[in-house]
Amino acid sequence: MIPILLLVIAAASAESCSDEGCGVNFLQSATRLQRTDTEDVWPSARGSWPFLAVGKDSGPFQVNSSLAWSWHHPEGRFHTLTWGTALDHQLNVYLSAADGLRKFDPDGKVLWEHKTLPARLINAPAIYKGAVYATDTLGGVRAVDMATGERLWHTQMEPTVGEDNGFSMVHAGVVLTAADWRPPSPQGEANQKVRALNASTGQVLWTFTPDTAVWNFLPLFPDHETVVFQDMSGRVYRLGLFDGREIWKAGGLEGSWTDGSAALGGNGLIYAVNNNKPLAEIKNLDATVPGFPRDTNPGTLSAYDLDGNLKWQVTTPKPPNNAPAVGKIHGWDGLSVIMPICQQAYQGATCDVYAHDADSGRLRWVFNGPTQKGLSQAGDLAGALERTLSGIRPACLPNGWSAPAIGADGTVYLGSEEGPFFALRDADRDGRVLGEQEVSYFQTGAAFSGSSSAAIAPGMVAVASCDSLFVFKN
Repeated sequence: MIPILLLVIAAASAESCSDEGCGVNFLQSATRLQRTDTEDVWPSARGSWPFLAVGKDSGPFQVNSSLAWSWHHPEGRFHTLTWGTALDHQLNVYLSAADGLRKFDPDGKVLWEHKTLPARLINAPAIYKGAVYATDTLGGVRAVDMATGERLWHTQMEPTVGEDNGFSMVHAGVVLTAADWRPPSPQGEANQKVRALNASTGQVLWTFTPDTAVWNFLPLFPDHETVVFQDMSGRVYRLGLFDGREIWKAGGLEGSWTDGSAALGGNGLIYAVNNNKPLAEIKNLDATVPGFPRDTNPGTLSAYDLDGNLKWQVTTPKPPNNAPAVGKIHGWDGLSVIMPICQQAYQGATCDVYAHDADSGRLRWVFNGPTQKGLSQAGDLAGALERTLSGIRPACLPNGWSAPAIGADGTVYLGSEEGPFFALRDADRDGRVLGEQEVSYFQTGAAFSGSSSAAIAPGMVAVASCDSLFVFKN
């Protein structure tokens, strides 16, 4: 609990600072001076604990003019699917892809490749104490040596793990992963269990079965002793990190499904998302794309304290379909929740980004993103045949947005299903993010998986679209 209390104190101090930039520097860079020479800069797709999804450093805002290098599979950009990135203390980039793991030096040279086919990797990577961690579709979890790319251990959990896009996360020597892909769930087949493994040996420590299956699993850590996450209905769980005992559960809408995941704020609040109708009801009554809610189906963003008490809720006008990010954003005091909203796979649908006050839920600003032009998201249909022939699934099946991340200067980074990678900030505090002073983007030509998130380092941002890796530098 001590780290969370320190963050609350930092937030209070930030609000008392009269200079706009002071709050950003104090709150989001409070630990910058404490970073050791060997501390990994962005060790998971959601950054470093306890400032998950929030950088201790600032990357370039003008991403349209700061691309340093990019990579796609040497046999063609559609030859694999790329999921997420991590950065070590030397700014080497670790990329997870359907066909394996890769390590790049800061200038884009491939240092090693760890191939996994026919087992396909399906989530963003995590690095921890010299190892890279990932889960595969054949039910395995593996640790790979960061220096050499050689396998350290492999644990077989289940016959299969689902190809929804989750996040590999490691904390206090424990690896958390979803497992056991099968019915039932509102969405059909889904991961029914959460498993914890010893990060050094791969030994299974415990297994927990939530009330409803998990989807795009993202475990979060309020301290060194517990873990929180949500299931596909938006129900939040807090468990013992080392024994899996249930401490509490709260919220959710029975029978509903979301592509979203939870977030943890430095104010000690947990933010969960859900859609506002059971999926069976949506499918029967008003879906125009089979298996999905309508693009205008509302959802809910809920804030809970660490004891599971509901603090506030707001209705989102569209499905809240990825994990929020919680941090200090440019031009606004205190903490904000960045919530990507939309339902992917609807031609003509628009995806937006909402910023809410993290303590009250009050809306702060809106960014109206691109409209889906084609029958599917950017690059998905075009690469179907090549992906199939290369032994991976034919489509990325992305969320409408990647998972957002926030730089130390308050810039919000995220990628769109239509291909642009955006840098956003509400410079004039008018509640609309609009114009070249507030919006910068780089067109990648492909959508972004839900587990993709910008990895932020000093003057640098690395992000994976569905088929390529892009690195931007000042």
